[in-house]
Amino acid sequence: MRFRNGLLPVLATMLVLAAACGGSGADGTDGAASADSSAGTTVALSRSTASSPATWTSIPVSGDLQCSGQAPDPTQGITDTSIKIGGLGTLSNSGTSTYQETDLGARARFARENAAGGVFGRKIDYIGMSDDGLSAQQNADVGKKLAENEKVFAVAPVATSISAYADSLCANKVPAFGWSFNNGLCNRANTFGITGCLLPDKYNSIQVGPYVELLADKSDKSVVLLGVDNASARQGVADTKRSLERAGLKVVMTSNTLQLGQPPADPSTLVRQIMTANSGKPPAMIYHVTDFVNVTALVQTLTAAGYQGIQISAVGYDPRLAGLKALDDTYTYLQWLPFQTTDNAVVRQMTDDIAKYGEGAGLSITTAMGWITADMVIAGLKATGKDLTVDKFLSTLNGPDFHYGDGIFLGRTAWPENHYYAAPCATATNLKDGKYALAVPLVCNDPYAD
Repeated sequence: MRFRNGLLPVLATMLVLAAACGGSGADGTDGAASADSSAGTTVALSRSTASSPATWTSIPVSGDLQCSGQAPDPTQGITDTSIKIGGLGTLSNSGTSTYQETDLGARARFARENAAGGVFGRKIDYIGMSDDGLSAQQNADVGKKLAENEKVFAVAPVATSISAYADSLCANKVPAFGWSFNNGLCNRANTFGITGCLLPDKYNSIQVGPYVELLADKSDKSVVLLGVDNASARQGVADTKRSLERAGLKVVMTSNTLQLGQPPADPSTLVRQIMTANSGKPPAMIYHVTDFVNVTALVQTLTAAGYQGIQISAVGYDPRLAGLKALDDTYTYLQWLPFQTTDNAVVRQMTDDIAKYGEGAGLSITTAMGWITADMVIAGLKATGKDLTVDKFLSTLNGPDFHYGDGIFLGRTAWPENHYYAAPCATATNLKDGKYALAVPLVCNDPYAD
Protein backbone atom coordinates (compact mmCIF):
# COMPACT_ATOMS: atom_id res chain seq x y z
CA MET A 1 0.00 0.00 0.00
CA ARG A 2 1.44 3.40 -1.01
CA PHE A 3 0.67 6.59 0.92
CA ARG A 4 1.34 10.01 -0.49
CA ASN A 5 3.20 12.74 1.41
CA GLY A 6 5.40 10.25 3.23
CA LEU A 7 2.84 9.32 5.88
CA LEU A 8 4.73 6.32 7.20
CA PRO A 9 8.07 8.06 7.89
CA VAL A 10 6.18 10.80 9.72
CA LEU A 11 4.40 8.33 11.96
CA ALA A 12 7.58 6.42 12.68
CA THR A 13 9.32 9.60 13.81
CA MET A 14 6.50 10.76 16.02
CA LEU A 15 5.92 7.39 17.62
CA VAL A 16 9.38 6.98 19.13
CA LEU A 17 9.19 10.48 20.58
CA ALA A 18 5.60 10.13 21.76
CA ALA A 19 6.68 7.50 24.25
CA ALA A 20 9.47 9.72 25.56
CA CYS A 21 7.17 12.44 26.88
CA GLY A 22 7.96 11.71 30.52
CA GLY A 23 10.71 12.58 32.95
CA SER A 24 14.11 11.04 33.46
CA GLY A 25 15.26 8.04 35.47
CA ALA A 26 13.91 4.48 36.00
CA ASP A 27 15.13 1.11 34.88
CA GLY A 28 13.39 -1.40 32.61
CA THR A 29 14.10 -4.97 31.69
CA ASP A 30 15.18 -5.90 28.19
CA GLY A 31 13.45 -8.85 26.58
CA ALA A 32 12.58 -10.54 29.88
CA ALA A 33 9.91 -10.47 32.56
CA SER A 34 10.33 -7.74 35.16
CA ALA A 35 11.55 -8.93 38.52
CA ASP A 36 9.57 -6.27 40.35
CA SER A 37 6.33 -5.79 38.45
CA SER A 38 3.91 -5.04 41.25
CA ALA A 39 1.55 -2.19 40.46
CA GLY A 40 2.02 1.15 42.16
CA THR A 41 -0.53 3.61 43.48
CA THR A 42 -3.68 4.23 41.50
CA VAL A 43 -3.83 7.57 39.68
CA ALA A 44 -7.10 9.51 39.62
CA LEU A 45 -8.38 10.16 36.10
CA SER A 46 -10.61 12.91 34.80
CA ARG A 47 -12.83 11.75 31.94
CA SER A 48 -14.42 14.04 29.38
CA THR A 49 -17.92 13.69 27.97
CA ALA A 50 -19.44 15.34 24.91
CA SER A 51 -20.15 18.44 27.02
CA SER A 52 -17.93 18.16 30.09
CA PRO A 53 -14.14 18.70 29.90
CA ALA A 54 -11.47 16.51 31.42
CA THR A 55 -9.24 18.46 33.77
CA TRP A 56 -5.85 18.02 35.40
CA THR A 57 -3.86 19.71 38.16
CA SER A 58 -0.68 21.43 37.07
CA ILE A 59 2.67 21.28 38.86
CA PRO A 60 3.86 24.74 39.96
CA VAL A 61 7.07 25.75 38.21
CA SER A 62 9.60 28.42 39.01
CA GLY A 63 12.75 29.92 37.58
CA ASP A 64 13.59 31.92 34.49
CA LEU A 65 12.76 30.50 31.09
CA GLN A 66 15.25 30.74 28.27
CA CYS A 67 14.54 33.41 25.64
CA SER A 68 12.74 35.78 28.01
CA GLY A 69 13.14 39.53 27.67
CA GLN A 70 12.10 42.22 25.24
CA ALA A 71 11.95 41.68 21.49
CA PRO A 72 14.55 43.66 19.51
CA ASP A 73 11.81 44.55 17.00
CA PRO A 74 8.45 44.47 18.79
CA THR A 75 6.45 45.08 15.61
CA GLN A 76 8.27 42.57 13.42
CA GLY A 77 5.95 41.03 10.86
CA ILE A 78 3.02 43.27 11.84
CA THR A 79 1.33 45.91 9.68
CA ASP A 80 -2.04 47.59 10.01
CA THR A 81 -3.51 45.01 7.66
CA SER A 82 -1.40 41.85 8.01
CA ILE A 83 0.53 39.49 10.29
CA LYS A 84 3.35 37.58 8.60
CA ILE A 85 3.76 33.93 9.62
CA GLY A 86 5.96 31.21 8.17
CA GLY A 87 6.31 27.52 8.93
CA LEU A 88 9.37 25.30 9.28
CA GLY A 89 9.46 21.55 8.80
CA THR A 90 10.80 18.49 7.07
CA LEU A 91 9.20 18.46 3.65
CA SER A 92 11.82 16.31 1.94
CA ASN A 93 14.48 13.80 2.87
CA SER A 94 16.11 11.61 0.22
CA GLY A 95 13.13 12.25 -2.01
CA THR A 96 10.53 11.38 0.64
CA SER A 97 8.07 14.12 1.54
CA THR A 98 6.91 14.17 5.12
CA TYR A 99 5.09 17.09 6.75
CA GLN A 100 3.48 18.59 3.66
CA GLU A 101 0.02 17.96 5.06
CA THR A 102 0.94 19.85 8.23
CA ASP A 103 1.49 22.87 5.99
CA LEU A 104 -1.88 22.29 4.30
CA GLY A 105 -3.68 21.95 7.63
CA ALA A 106 -2.28 25.28 8.78
CA ARG A 107 -3.19 26.92 5.48
CA ALA A 108 -6.78 25.72 5.89
CA ARG A 109 -7.19 27.29 9.34
CA PHE A 110 -5.50 30.55 8.37
CA ALA A 111 -7.63 30.72 5.20
CA ARG A 112 -10.88 30.48 7.13
CA GLU A 113 -9.76 33.27 9.46
CA ASN A 114 -8.82 35.46 6.51
CA ALA A 115 -12.14 34.77 4.80
CA ALA A 116 -13.84 36.07 7.93
CA GLY A 117 -11.83 39.31 7.80
CA GLY A 118 -8.70 38.35 9.69
CA VAL A 119 -7.82 38.96 13.34
CA PHE A 120 -8.94 42.48 14.31
CA GLY A 121 -8.79 43.38 10.62
CA ARG A 122 -5.33 41.94 10.03
CA LYS A 123 -5.10 39.10 7.50
CA ILE A 124 -2.69 36.25 8.16
CA ASP A 125 0.09 36.50 5.57
CA TYR A 126 1.11 32.86 5.67
CA ILE A 127 4.19 32.34 3.49
CA GLY A 128 4.14 28.57 3.80
CA MET A 129 6.50 26.06 5.37
CA SER A 130 10.24 26.16 4.63
CA ASP A 131 11.97 22.79 4.23
CA ASP A 132 14.84 21.77 6.50
CA GLY A 133 15.50 18.54 4.56
CA LEU A 134 16.07 16.80 7.89
CA SER A 135 19.47 18.54 8.01
CA ALA A 136 20.64 20.27 11.19
CA GLN A 137 22.48 22.97 9.23
CA GLN A 138 19.55 23.59 6.91
CA ASN A 139 17.24 23.65 9.93
CA ALA A 140 19.39 26.36 11.56
CA ASP A 141 19.59 28.30 8.29
CA VAL A 142 15.81 28.23 7.84
CA GLY A 143 15.28 29.47 11.40
CA LYS A 144 17.67 32.36 10.79
CA LYS A 145 16.09 33.17 7.42
CA LEU A 146 12.59 33.32 8.87
CA ALA A 147 13.67 35.47 11.83
CA GLU A 148 16.13 37.80 10.16
CA ASN A 149 15.40 37.87 6.42
CA GLU A 150 11.70 37.12 6.13
CA LYS A 151 11.16 38.90 9.46
CA VAL A 152 8.08 36.90 10.35
CA PHE A 153 5.99 37.67 13.39
CA ALA A 154 5.81 33.96 14.28
CA VAL A 155 6.99 30.58 13.03
CA ALA A 156 4.10 28.12 12.76
CA PRO A 157 3.80 25.25 12.26
CA VAL A 158 7.12 23.85 13.42
CA ALA A 159 7.19 20.23 12.22
CA THR A 160 10.65 18.72 12.53
CA SER A 161 12.63 16.50 14.88
CA ILE A 162 15.57 18.95 14.76
CA SER A 163 15.80 22.00 17.03
CA ALA A 164 18.72 23.97 15.55
CA TYR A 165 16.23 26.65 14.42
CA ALA A 166 15.58 27.64 18.03
CA ASP A 167 18.71 29.75 18.57
CA SER A 168 17.84 32.36 15.95
CA LEU A 169 14.22 32.52 17.08
CA CYS A 170 15.40 32.95 20.66
CA ALA A 171 17.82 35.76 19.81
CA ASN A 172 15.10 37.62 17.92
CA LYS A 173 12.27 36.67 20.32
CA VAL A 174 10.20 35.23 17.48
CA PRO A 175 7.26 33.15 18.79
CA ALA A 176 7.04 29.57 17.48
CA PHE A 177 4.34 26.88 17.64
CA GLY A 178 4.10 23.18 16.80
CA TRP A 179 3.80 19.66 18.15
CA SER A 180 6.83 19.44 20.41
CA PHE A 181 8.66 16.35 19.22
CA ASN A 182 11.82 18.45 19.23
CA ASN A 183 13.16 20.16 22.34
CA GLY A 184 13.22 23.59 20.72
CA LEU A 185 9.57 23.86 21.73
CA CYS A 186 10.38 23.23 25.41
CA ASN A 187 11.76 25.41 28.21
CA ARG A 188 11.70 28.63 26.15
CA ALA A 189 9.46 31.63 26.74
CA ASN A 190 8.93 32.14 22.99
CA THR A 191 8.04 28.59 21.89
CA PHE A 192 4.83 26.67 22.49
CA GLY A 193 3.93 23.03 21.95
CA ILE A 194 0.28 22.55 21.04
CA THR A 195 0.01 19.93 23.79
CA GLY A 196 2.85 21.30 25.91
CA CYS A 197 6.41 20.03 26.13
CA LEU A 198 6.60 16.36 25.12
CA LEU A 199 10.27 16.09 26.13
CA PRO A 200 10.44 17.40 29.71
CA ASP A 201 13.59 17.32 31.81
CA LYS A 202 12.31 16.61 35.32
CA TYR A 203 8.57 16.00 35.05
CA ASN A 204 6.55 12.96 34.07
CA SER A 205 3.41 13.87 32.17
CA ILE A 206 2.83 10.64 30.27
CA GLN A 207 -0.84 10.23 29.45
CA VAL A 208 -1.89 6.98 31.13
CA GLY A 209 -5.66 7.39 30.76
CA PRO A 210 -6.26 5.36 27.58
CA TYR A 211 -4.34 2.35 28.90
CA VAL A 212 -6.11 2.37 32.25
CA GLU A 213 -9.50 2.79 30.59
CA LEU A 214 -8.96 -0.03 28.09
CA LEU A 215 -8.13 -2.40 30.95
CA ALA A 216 -10.72 -1.02 33.37
CA ASP A 217 -13.13 -3.97 33.13
CA LYS A 218 -10.39 -6.61 33.22
CA SER A 219 -9.04 -8.28 36.34
CA ASP A 220 -5.73 -8.78 34.54
CA LYS A 221 -3.85 -5.45 34.32
CA SER A 222 -0.62 -6.81 32.82
CA VAL A 223 1.24 -4.86 30.12
CA VAL A 224 4.25 -5.51 27.89
CA LEU A 225 6.16 -2.51 26.47
CA LEU A 226 8.09 -2.95 23.21
CA GLY A 227 10.56 -0.31 22.05
CA VAL A 228 13.39 0.16 19.60
CA ASP A 229 17.07 0.10 20.46
CA ASN A 230 18.03 3.74 20.84
CA ALA A 231 18.52 6.07 23.79
CA SER A 232 15.28 8.05 23.36
CA ALA A 233 13.16 4.93 23.06
CA ARG A 234 14.84 3.26 26.04
CA GLN A 235 14.16 6.32 28.15
CA GLY A 236 10.61 6.51 26.84
CA VAL A 237 9.91 2.88 27.69
CA ALA A 238 11.38 3.30 31.18
CA ASP A 239 9.33 6.45 31.82
CA THR A 240 6.18 4.80 30.48
CA LYS A 241 6.73 1.75 32.66
CA ARG A 242 6.96 3.90 35.76
CA SER A 243 3.85 5.88 34.85
CA LEU A 244 1.72 2.82 34.08
CA GLU A 245 2.73 1.14 37.33
CA ARG A 246 1.97 4.33 39.21
CA ALA A 247 -1.49 4.18 37.62
CA GLY A 248 -2.10 0.67 38.94
CA LEU A 249 -1.17 -1.40 35.89
CA LYS A 250 1.37 -4.22 36.02
CA VAL A 251 4.25 -3.97 33.56
CA VAL A 252 5.46 -7.56 33.28
CA MET A 253 8.03 -7.05 30.55
CA THR A 254 9.89 -4.33 28.67
CA SER A 255 12.07 -4.82 25.61
CA ASN A 256 14.20 -2.49 23.50
CA THR A 257 15.65 -5.11 21.17
CA LEU A 258 13.89 -3.97 17.99
CA GLN A 259 15.74 -1.97 15.34
CA LEU A 260 14.12 1.19 13.99
CA GLY A 261 12.51 0.40 10.63
CA GLN A 262 13.79 -3.18 10.61
CA PRO A 263 11.46 -5.88 11.93
CA PRO A 264 13.35 -8.94 13.19
CA ALA A 265 13.90 -11.63 10.58
CA ASP A 266 13.14 -14.22 13.23
CA PRO A 267 10.81 -12.79 15.92
CA SER A 268 10.13 -16.18 17.49
CA THR A 269 12.25 -15.63 20.63
CA LEU A 270 10.66 -12.24 21.32
CA VAL A 271 7.16 -13.60 20.69
CA ARG A 272 7.74 -16.52 23.09
CA GLN A 273 8.91 -14.08 25.77
CA ILE A 274 5.82 -11.93 25.28
CA MET A 275 3.40 -14.86 25.25
CA THR A 276 4.73 -16.12 28.61
CA ALA A 277 5.60 -12.78 30.25
CA ASN A 278 2.53 -12.72 32.50
CA SER A 279 3.44 -15.57 34.86
CA GLY A 280 3.56 -17.98 31.95
CA LYS A 281 0.59 -16.43 30.13
CA PRO A 282 0.20 -13.61 27.57
CA PRO A 283 -0.26 -10.07 28.92
CA ALA A 284 -3.58 -8.27 28.78
CA MET A 285 -2.05 -5.46 26.72
CA ILE A 286 0.95 -4.93 24.45
CA TYR A 287 2.01 -1.32 23.92
CA HIS A 288 4.14 -1.02 20.78
CA VAL A 289 6.44 1.93 21.53
CA THR A 290 8.04 1.59 18.13
CA ASP A 291 7.85 2.54 14.45
CA PHE A 292 5.24 1.71 11.83
CA VAL A 293 6.95 -1.22 10.13
CA ASN A 294 7.76 -2.90 13.44
CA VAL A 295 4.21 -2.37 14.67
CA THR A 296 2.56 -3.87 11.60
CA ALA A 297 4.99 -6.80 11.44
CA LEU A 298 4.72 -7.71 15.12
CA VAL A 299 0.96 -7.23 15.34
CA GLN A 300 0.55 -9.80 12.58
CA THR A 301 3.08 -12.17 14.11
CA LEU A 302 1.52 -11.97 17.57
CA THR A 303 -1.98 -12.44 16.18
CA ALA A 304 -0.83 -15.49 14.24
CA ALA A 305 0.72 -16.83 17.45
CA GLY A 306 -2.70 -16.67 19.10
CA TYR A 307 -2.48 -13.42 21.04
CA GLN A 308 -6.01 -12.14 21.77
CA GLY A 309 -5.34 -9.19 24.06
CA ILE A 310 -5.15 -5.46 23.37
CA GLN A 311 -2.44 -4.17 21.02
CA ILE A 312 -1.94 -0.40 21.03
CA SER A 313 0.53 1.98 19.38
CA ALA A 314 0.78 5.61 18.32
CA VAL A 315 1.07 4.94 14.58
CA GLY A 316 -2.15 3.17 13.64
CA TYR A 317 -4.47 6.11 13.05
CA ASP A 318 -5.07 7.54 9.59
CA PRO A 319 -8.15 7.04 7.42
CA ARG A 320 -5.82 5.87 4.64
CA LEU A 321 -4.75 3.00 6.88
CA ALA A 322 -8.28 1.76 7.49
CA GLY A 323 -8.01 -1.06 4.96
CA LEU A 324 -4.66 -2.31 6.24
CA LYS A 325 -5.39 -5.83 7.49
CA ALA A 326 -2.26 -5.86 9.65
CA LEU A 327 -3.81 -3.23 11.93
CA ASP A 328 -7.28 -4.72 12.21
CA ASP A 329 -8.63 -4.69 15.78
CA THR A 330 -5.74 -2.62 17.09
CA TYR A 331 -5.85 0.59 19.12
CA THR A 332 -4.09 3.90 18.59
CA TYR A 333 -3.22 6.49 21.20
CA LEU A 334 -3.89 10.13 20.20
CA GLN A 335 -3.65 13.47 22.00
CA TRP A 336 -6.91 14.79 20.54
CA LEU A 337 -10.22 13.44 19.27
CA PRO A 338 -10.10 11.60 15.92
CA PHE A 339 -11.87 12.85 12.82
CA GLN A 340 -14.54 10.16 13.29
CA THR A 341 -15.89 12.01 16.35
CA THR A 342 -18.35 13.99 14.26
CA ASP A 343 -20.51 14.96 17.22
CA ASN A 344 -17.72 17.27 18.40
CA ALA A 345 -17.93 20.86 17.13
CA VAL A 346 -14.16 21.35 16.87
CA VAL A 347 -13.77 18.15 14.84
CA ARG A 348 -16.57 19.25 12.52
CA GLN A 349 -15.00 22.68 12.05
CA MET A 350 -11.54 21.25 11.41
CA THR A 351 -12.98 18.76 8.90
CA ASP A 352 -14.94 21.51 7.12
CA ASP A 353 -11.87 23.78 6.95
CA ILE A 354 -9.72 21.03 5.46
CA ALA A 355 -12.39 20.13 2.91
CA LYS A 356 -12.86 23.76 1.86
CA TYR A 357 -9.35 25.19 2.10
CA GLY A 358 -7.01 22.19 2.52
CA GLU A 359 -5.93 21.85 -1.13
CA GLY A 360 -6.52 18.10 -1.16
CA ALA A 361 -5.05 17.29 2.25
CA GLY A 362 -6.16 14.04 3.84
CA LEU A 363 -7.76 13.73 7.26
CA SER A 364 -4.52 12.66 8.92
CA ILE A 365 -2.60 13.21 12.15
CA THR A 366 -0.23 15.54 10.35
CA THR A 367 -3.03 17.62 8.82
CA ALA A 368 -4.67 17.95 12.23
CA MET A 369 -1.33 18.96 13.70
CA GLY A 370 -1.08 21.89 11.27
CA TRP A 371 -4.68 22.97 11.80
CA ILE A 372 -4.37 22.87 15.60
CA THR A 373 -1.11 24.83 15.49
CA ALA A 374 -2.67 27.58 13.40
CA ASP A 375 -5.74 27.61 15.64
CA MET A 376 -3.54 28.12 18.72
CA VAL A 377 -1.75 31.05 17.06
CA ILE A 378 -5.10 32.65 16.21
CA ALA A 379 -6.36 32.09 19.76
CA GLY A 380 -3.26 33.85 21.09
CA LEU A 381 -3.72 36.78 18.69
CA LYS A 382 -7.36 37.21 19.71
CA ALA A 383 -6.48 37.06 23.40
CA THR A 384 -3.79 39.74 22.93
CA GLY A 385 -6.10 42.23 21.25
CA LYS A 386 -5.87 44.75 18.44
CA ASP A 387 -2.88 46.60 19.91
CA LEU A 388 -0.47 43.86 18.87
CA THR A 389 3.26 43.64 19.48
CA VAL A 390 5.55 40.64 19.89
CA ASP A 391 6.06 41.47 23.56
CA LYS A 392 2.35 41.83 24.28
CA PHE A 393 1.64 38.59 22.45
CA LEU A 394 4.23 36.62 24.44
CA SER A 395 3.17 38.27 27.70
CA THR A 396 -0.44 37.23 27.03
CA LEU A 397 0.39 33.62 26.22
CA ASN A 398 2.70 33.29 29.22
CA GLY A 399 0.25 35.01 31.53
CA PRO A 400 -2.24 33.56 34.01
CA ASP A 401 -5.35 34.29 31.94
CA PHE A 402 -4.48 32.42 28.74
CA HIS A 403 -5.01 28.75 28.04
CA TYR A 404 -5.50 26.65 24.94
CA GLY A 405 -7.60 23.53 24.52
CA ASP A 406 -11.09 22.79 25.81
CA GLY A 407 -10.52 19.49 27.63
CA ILE A 408 -12.91 17.68 25.28
CA PHE A 409 -11.28 17.84 21.84
CA LEU A 410 -7.80 18.62 23.16
CA GLY A 411 -6.24 18.73 26.60
CA ARG A 412 -6.06 22.19 28.11
CA THR A 413 -2.60 23.77 28.24
CA ALA A 414 -1.55 26.67 30.47
CA TRP A 415 1.68 28.63 30.51
CA PRO A 416 4.40 28.85 31.72
CA GLU A 417 3.76 25.36 33.18
CA ASN A 418 3.47 23.66 29.81
CA HIS A 419 6.81 25.01 28.67
CA TYR A 420 8.15 22.40 31.12
CA TYR A 421 5.86 19.40 30.57
CA ALA A 422 2.96 18.16 28.48
CA ALA A 423 -0.76 18.28 29.09
CA PRO A 424 -1.34 14.71 30.41
CA CYS A 425 -4.43 14.07 28.30
CA ALA A 426 -5.09 11.56 25.52
CA THR A 427 -7.70 9.54 23.64
CA ALA A 428 -7.69 6.15 21.88
CA THR A 429 -9.26 4.83 18.70
CA ASN A 430 -10.00 1.27 17.60
CA LEU A 431 -9.72 0.07 14.01
CA LYS A 432 -12.13 -2.79 13.37
CA ASP A 433 -13.26 -4.20 10.02
CA GLY A 434 -11.91 -1.20 8.13
CA LYS A 435 -13.52 1.44 10.33
CA TYR A 436 -12.15 3.64 13.09
CA ALA A 437 -14.19 4.37 16.19
CA LEU A 438 -13.49 6.30 19.37
CA ALA A 439 -12.53 3.78 22.06
CA VAL A 440 -11.61 6.20 24.85
CA PRO A 441 -12.65 9.88 24.96
CA LEU A 442 -10.18 12.48 26.19
CA VAL A 443 -8.88 11.44 29.63
CA CYS A 444 -6.45 13.40 31.80
CA ASN A 445 -4.24 12.48 34.73
CA ASP A 446 -2.05 14.67 36.92
CA PRO A 447 1.66 14.97 36.07
CA TYR A 448 4.31 14.56 38.75
CA ALA A 449 7.88 15.66 39.37
CA ASP A 450 10.67 13.09 39.29
